[in-house]
Amino acid sequence: MNDFPYPEIKSFERLQVSDGLMINSERWRLAHEYHQQRQNMMYQSLFLPGIICGLGVAPIPAPEDLPAKFRDGRWVQIQPGIAIDLEGNFIVVPEPLDFRISSEAYDLKVEMVYLVLSYVDPAKLKRASSNEILVETFRVNEKTDLPIDTDIEICRIAIAGGKLEIQRPVDIFSPSVSQLDMRYRLLSKLRPQNLIRIACFSDDSNQKSIQQNFKLLGQALTSLAPHLSTIDPIDSLNILTELELSSLTPYHLIYLTGERVLALNESTQLALQQYVALGGVILIEASIRNTKLENLLAIQQELQSASTKLKKTMASQFSNQPNASTAEQSSIQVELQSELDAIAIEVNSQTQNILNSFNSHIPQQTPLIAFSDLERDHLLRSQPFLFSSLPAISDQSIQVLAGGGVIIVLGDLSPVWGGQSDLELTRENIRTCQELGINILNYAAQRYAIAMAMQVNPKYIDTNNSLIEPEQRRVTNMIDKSS
Repeated sequence: MNDFPYPEIKSFERLQVSDGLMINSERWRLAHEYHQQRQNMMYQSLFLPGIICGLGVAPIPAPEDLPAKFRDGRWVQIQPGIAIDLEGNFIVVPEPLDFRISSEAYDLKVEMVYLVLSYVDPAKLKRASSNEILVETFRVNEKTDLPIDTDIEICRIAIAGGKLEIQRPVDIFSPSVSQLDMRYRLLSKLRPQNLIRIACFSDDSNQKSIQQNFKLLGQALTSLAPHLSTIDPIDSLNILTELELSSLTPYHLIYLTGERVLALNESTQLALQQYVALGGVILIEASIRNTKLENLLAIQQELQSASTKLKKTMASQFSNQPNASTAEQSSIQVELQSELDAIAIEVNSQTQNILNSFNSHIPQQTPLIAFSDLERDHLLRSQPFLFSSLPAISDQSIQVLAGGGVIIVLGDLSPVWGGQSDLELTRENIRTCQELGINILNYAAQRYAIAMAMQVNPKYIDTNNSLIEPEQRRVTNMIDKSS
């Protein structure tokens, strides 16, 4: 999703009406503009721009009443419909509109043509002064550059040199040259409460796969958590560059693999420390394949499963056969618990060894806490999806630790979001891992938003670190007790 900005923050101004006020054209205009501005701000604040209904595009034969040089295969018809633009203006196409694509492609290159609509304020058009009724209108443009924020894209067409015959695509989801491409039309919808911007430290070997994993996780938000949305594209940060804080602050979440953590230079480490202090979140994913920790987690899971089954068996036997001997099973239960306690110590030891390798490279303002030890209402465990324990990915356990702005995943979680895992995954596996990923995104969005809300906006501070308007209003509850 694009990062569509909110409207400019400024107060509304309206006409003060009193008895005897003389109404002229200027005052009438001010009264109506007030309501128009309120309406536009409401739609811009609550909705994203896009198509509401209609506005289809279809190839048509050239009109017969035109000169021969214009009767070619470049004609399309824009169907009636409604859209809303970034500024909250409604664009209404009341009847079909015939349009000819005039762009050309040269030098054997394929050129992309974008067909867009834009709102036109009739008050700014030259018109006869006798007109009493203004009809709000629109403009149709074809562009070879990417549409701007205030444009509503209704179609795009890839054209090549030579004669152009615009056609409907044979495969709607894979149009070829000269065929209508409707895949990138944005539909207007409610604005998500949080837009999450993500960046990844990666190299050429894994950059695309990591970005794809997050992109597919972002697509799942539409149905699983529509109040969240990721911003496309997922940016990439160069691990070899000495980054500064200004390069990191735009992002709610920054992703690194365990190998990338060990490759961070000192300048970037300092910038990340400042970034976390300002409210950012670092997500580190370290693979544990073919390690002792992986084997220990597998044994731990098997023992836990056996312990759970034994408890169920004992409860069933006790209810069905009250006199049945349970001494042997109780002994087994004690032994299993002893084994689980021993394995837990080993797991903690191996986990700590991995964390120790990260300690000098990542900021840790607060201690890392295992997922199972987090409070039940901690965002990672409860919002928007409730977790009592971590999921196993095809019987392979993962570890998650969190502390402040650092989250560490020991295991391969993100490949499941993109369906890239070589494990045999069930739909339930994929969905559960997506829900855990969404909890991570939600945690990052909430932490960033709250931290930013506690800071003074630099926009309103001058270079002398004083407020630009010292005479601005101040609200206080101080009471003068001297009177």
